[in-house]
Amino acid sequence: MVPTEVMRADVKIRRSERAVFRELADGTGVLLHLDSTAYHGVNRIGVLIWSLIDEGTTLSVLTDDVRSRVMDPPPEIAKDVEEFVRDLSSRELIVVEDTSAPDG
Repeated sequence: MVPTEVMRADVKIRRSERAVFRELADGTGVLLHLDSTAYHGVNRIGVLIWSLIDEGTTLSVLTDDVRSRVMDPPPEIAKDVEEFVRDLSSRELIVVEDTSAPDG
C-alpha cells in the first residue's frame, strides 16, 4: 500500500484480481472483494474511475482521463481522484505500485 503522503503522479494502478465490479441500472456501481466478501458502493464518478483503471495506468493519466470526461470538473479533481484511489487501495480493490521505490 502507498504511504499517506501525496502519491506520486507516476504510481502504477491496476485492478485487484480479487475484486469484482457490477454497474447498477442507475449508473452507480458496487465492488465486491472476493476474499473479505465486503461490498463497496461507488457513485457515478467512482464507476467512471473504475472503468478507466487498466493494467498499469498511472495516477496522472487516470486523473487526466477523468478530467477530460467530467463536464466542468472542479479544481480539486486531482485530489478527489487520489483520495478515491487511496480508498480503493486501502480496501485492497486495486493495487498501487510506486515504481520509484527501491527494491528490497
